[in-house]
Amino acid sequence: MRKLTIVYAFTATLATLSGSVFAVARAQPEVEPQASRIVEVRSYNLKPGMRDRFHQLFLSEALPMLQRWKVDVVGYGPSLHDDDSYYLMRAFASVEERQRSEDAFYGSDEWLKGPREAILAAIASYTTVVIRLDDRTLQGLRRATKAARPMKEDAMATEANVSADLATLAALNQDYIRSVQTADVERFREILADDFLCSLPDGSLIDRGRFLEQTAQPVTIANLEAHDVNVRVLGDMAIVHARTTFTAADGRPGSGRYTDVWARRSGRWVAVSAHVTRK
Repeated sequence: MRKLTIVYAFTATLATLSGSVFAVARAQPEVEPQASRIVEVRSYNLKPGMRDRFHQLFLSEALPMLQRWKVDVVGYGPSLHDDDSYYLMRAFASVEERQRSEDAFYGSDEWLKGPREAILAAIASYTTVVIRLDDRTLQGLRRATKAARPMKEDAMATEANVSADLATLAALNQDYIRSVQTADVERFREILADDFLCSLPDGSLIDRGRFLEQTAQPVTIANLEAHDVNVRVLGDMAIVHARTTFTAADGRPGSGRYTDVWARRSGRWVAVSAHVTRK
């Protein structure tokens, strides 16, 4: 009965919102039919006393991840009718696109090795309803759910998203430096984009394949370290500046700088270019 109550509450909410939107529409001259999108309404029946914990996990972990994966989150939050229910609404271009998107998201290492266990531990059960809404109704739904959220929650989600990106990029930067020092070709295969380009200290420009070939050669420097690392996240692009120190083959100390550019593609960060100087 409880799940039916939750579904009923969502249906009533959608009907109210749709009615409000269409009431406005009826007062206007007729217009061309609106494009439509598939909207998934997921209603969670949470374990008793877990809703506050679930909400914080959603804001700090799940929502930033959904945003990184370019999932269109229409609305979310606690249900009004009891203390243990929560809803999440997502929009998709089609039923097929919904399936592809959710298969990729829920099958990703970022989800499986990230917040999945903690989030599932708070859920007793859930119900999913998939409907089609025209754009006007969907926009009304977005406004209604956003108006119901405290502004600090949107700010918290944005801050958590940026913080997660910075942490991920800092770790990738360390992986990059370590892989140079240890000639870890396999790790570079994982973190370099297919169209990766690198400018070398001698002024030459090499592509990903040539870079991997050079990485596989015996390493001629030791004690490579990065200092003063500066990471700037610019939406789905990021720039990393840093200073390096190392020991040359003849034992003399060396130094240099590098600038790496990273891009978020299919939900993950990959290096698309690098510029290296040494002296």
